[in-house]
Amino acid sequence: MAHTPEEPKRYVCERCLVVHAGVPIRESGGSHSFEPPDACGGCGASSFVEFADWVHHHS
Repeated sequence: MAHTPEEPKRYVCERCLVVHAGVPIRESGGSHSFEPPDACGGCGASSFVEFADWVHHHS
């Protein structure tokens, strides 16, 4: 049986709009949840919005 890789949540930096993959956090049962990174790799900011909510957040 083929394994389908888990797609990470994506987060948008509120300051420079760079998109980051979420940091995986292992949960019991072998699944993962994802959190935003501590800081943006582009500008160093620490405020992120989930990719799916970004358009609504800035409307």
